[in-house]
Amino acid sequence: EVELSSDGSAVNTGPKGVINDWRRYKQLETEQRQEQRREMERLIKKLSMTCRSHLDEEADKQKQKELQEKINGKVTW
Repeated sequence: EVELSSDGSAVNTGPKGVINDWRRYKQLETEQRQEQRREMERLIKKLSMTCRSHLDEEADKQKQKELQEKINGKVTW
């Protein structure tokens, strides 16, 4: 006589059942660890701050100024 568990699988208390239970436990453990890692990566991306230094801003301003000068030089006849 075979007893069924709540998920419909057979309950076997022998060595095969123990091995299957252990495999299922390890599979669930791995899946949970992967999901936690993905969630942690999402949080890190969400919470990470991007900042620019004063030197970065000055370099961008200089590039913008040079570009504007080139445009003005080409447009002016």
